[in-house]
Amino acid sequence: MLTKQGLIQKTKLIASNPPLVYFKLNNENCLIAKHGLSFLADVAPGMQVVVHGIYNRRGQFIVSQYQVVGKTKIMLDFELSPYPSRKKGKITHAG
Repeated sequence: MLTKQGLIQKTKLIASNPPLVYFKLNNENCLIAKHGLSFLADVAPGMQVVVHGIYNRRGQFIVSQYQVVGKTKIMLDFELSPYPSRKKGKITHAG
Protein backbone atom coordinates (compact mmCIF):
# COMPACT_ATOMS: atom_id res chain seq x y z
CA MET A 1 0.00 0.00 0.00
CA LEU A 2 1.32 3.43 -0.95
CA THR A 3 1.06 6.63 1.08
CA LYS A 4 0.76 10.11 -0.43
CA GLN A 5 0.45 13.53 1.16
CA GLY A 6 -0.54 16.82 -0.39
CA LEU A 7 -3.15 19.48 -1.05
CA ILE A 8 -6.62 18.77 -2.39
CA GLN A 9 -7.09 20.76 -5.59
CA LYS A 10 -10.52 19.68 -6.80
CA THR A 11 -13.32 17.37 -5.64
CA LYS A 12 -16.22 15.90 -7.60
CA LEU A 13 -18.97 13.43 -6.71
CA ILE A 14 -19.58 10.67 -9.25
CA ALA A 15 -23.05 9.17 -8.99
CA SER A 16 -22.74 5.39 -8.87
CA ASN A 17 -23.37 2.60 -6.41
CA PRO A 18 -21.50 3.14 -4.07
CA PRO A 19 -20.90 6.86 -4.72
CA LEU A 20 -17.36 7.61 -5.88
CA VAL A 21 -15.49 10.79 -5.07
CA TYR A 22 -12.90 12.00 -7.57
CA PHE A 23 -10.25 14.43 -6.38
CA LYS A 24 -6.88 15.77 -7.44
CA LEU A 25 -4.03 15.50 -4.99
CA ASN A 26 -0.91 17.33 -6.19
CA ASN A 27 -2.06 17.04 -9.84
CA GLU A 28 -2.66 13.29 -9.46
CA ASN A 29 -6.07 11.71 -10.15
CA CYS A 30 -7.51 9.90 -7.13
CA LEU A 31 -10.74 8.04 -6.41
CA ILE A 32 -12.30 7.07 -3.10
CA ALA A 33 -15.29 4.73 -2.81
CA LYS A 34 -15.19 3.53 0.77
CA HIS A 35 -16.33 6.42 3.00
CA GLY A 36 -16.54 8.74 -0.01
CA LEU A 37 -19.35 10.87 1.40
CA SER A 38 -17.50 11.27 4.69
CA PHE A 39 -14.47 12.35 2.69
CA LEU A 40 -16.56 15.06 0.98
CA ALA A 41 -17.77 16.29 4.37
CA ASP A 42 -14.23 16.35 5.82
CA VAL A 43 -12.20 18.01 3.06
CA ALA A 44 -12.31 21.06 0.83
CA PRO A 45 -9.97 22.30 -1.89
CA GLY A 46 -6.79 23.65 -0.36
CA MET A 47 -6.77 21.30 2.63
CA GLN A 48 -3.84 19.00 3.31
CA VAL A 49 -4.47 15.24 3.56
CA VAL A 50 -2.59 11.97 3.81
CA VAL A 51 -4.03 9.09 1.75
CA HIS A 52 -3.25 5.38 1.59
CA GLY A 53 -4.10 3.22 -1.41
CA ILE A 54 -3.03 1.53 -4.63
CA TYR A 55 -2.97 2.31 -8.37
CA ASN A 56 -5.49 0.73 -10.74
CA ARG A 57 -4.90 -0.21 -14.40
CA ARG A 58 -5.85 3.29 -15.57
CA GLY A 59 -3.18 4.92 -13.41
CA GLN A 60 -5.70 6.33 -10.92
CA PHE A 61 -4.81 6.22 -7.26
CA ILE A 62 -7.58 4.31 -5.41
CA VAL A 63 -7.75 5.51 -1.82
CA SER A 64 -8.60 3.06 0.94
CA GLN A 65 -7.84 5.32 3.95
CA TYR A 66 -7.45 9.06 4.41
CA GLN A 67 -6.50 11.45 7.19
CA VAL A 68 -6.92 15.20 7.26
CA VAL A 69 -3.89 17.15 8.48
CA GLY A 70 -5.24 19.74 10.92
CA LYS A 71 -8.94 20.47 11.31
CA THR A 72 -11.61 18.97 9.07
CA LYS A 73 -14.10 21.05 7.09
CA ILE A 74 -16.90 20.17 9.52
CA MET A 75 -14.80 21.34 12.48
CA LEU A 76 -14.01 24.63 10.74
CA ASP A 77 -17.65 25.18 9.78
CA PHE A 78 -18.72 24.55 13.37
CA GLU A 79 -16.15 27.01 14.74
CA LEU A 80 -17.20 29.69 12.25
CA SER A 81 -20.92 29.17 12.89
CA PRO A 82 -22.83 32.41 13.55
CA TYR A 83 -24.89 30.68 16.22
CA PRO A 84 -23.71 31.10 19.82
CA SER A 85 -22.53 28.04 21.68
CA ARG A 86 -24.39 26.81 24.75
CA LYS A 87 -22.98 27.78 28.09
CA LYS A 88 -22.22 24.78 30.27
CA GLY A 89 -24.11 24.45 33.51
CA LYS A 90 -27.07 26.64 32.55
CA ILE A 91 -30.23 24.77 31.78
CA THR A 92 -33.26 26.83 30.90
CA HIS A 93 -36.77 25.49 30.64
CA ALA A 94 -39.58 27.23 28.84
CA GLY A 95 -42.87 27.43 30.58
